[in-house]
Amino acid sequence: MKAINFGTIVPIRSQASDESEIMTQMLFGDTFEVLKTENQWNYIRTSYDNYEGWIDEKVILEISDEKFEEINNRQAYFSADILSEVYFENRGSFLLPMGSSLPDFNPENKTIQMGDETGIFKGNYITGKHGKDVVLKFAFTYLNSPYLWGGKTHFGLDCSGLTQMAYKICGHHLLRNAKDQATQGTPIKLEEAEPGDLAFFTNSKGKVIHVGFLLGNGKIFHSHGNAHIDPIDEKGIWSLQFKRYSHRLSEVRMIV
Repeated sequence: MKAINFGTIVPIRSQASDESEIMTQMLFGDTFEVLKTENQWNYIRTSYDNYEGWIDEKVILEISDEKFEEINNRQAYFSADILSEVYFENRGSFLLPMGSSLPDFNPENKTIQMGDETGIFKGNYITGKHGKDVVLKFAFTYLNSPYLWGGKTHFGLDCSGLTQMAYKICGHHLLRNAKDQATQGTPIKLEEAEPGDLAFFTNSKGKVIHVGFLLGNGKIFHSHGNAHIDPIDEKGIWSLQFKRYSHRLSEVRMIV
């Protein structure tokens, strides 16, 4: 079954239970495929980053295979305010976090289409591909947002949620987890990096566990405790809070 998300911020869980771990989130308008069902739970695969996990059936709006392909192949539009609104006559208003998808968006009258229902979008939107300066502009709107494992919004996000969302809003595709993002783009040296390039960090076993935005001048913007700026050098991130190295630098990659 092909479907679209009619919820605002929907947790994707590791198991078919409200008590299980939240691995990531799905935002309004995201499309996905239902792979199997278990009671009121659906095991899904997201269209954007092929992430798999469990969601509650209440947010699912089934769409045809044709509509699914049409939405995913059309020019993408995303909400560009920290919070914006879409109003449906039969459902009322939904508050949309930044980076929510606007399916079948008509920029002339600012309407979207969700199945048979037409919504009126109230807010700013963005479309097309943009450079690293714009990526950082959107990234910095998350400054001081609290850390939340699996989070992708200003109400809480993790390190790879920060990088994925800022690049997504600007028309560039990043996978969900830091270890997967570390397979994308072009590897470069730290001294070659420009503001907006990504730095990746490993644990003692060599596994990539963290990512952040390089800013130049020996600074990095990352989500760790909250979204903030720390110094960085060839060794890694120097935590201003704890006065020690908190992350071991592995590599730097240019995405754009």
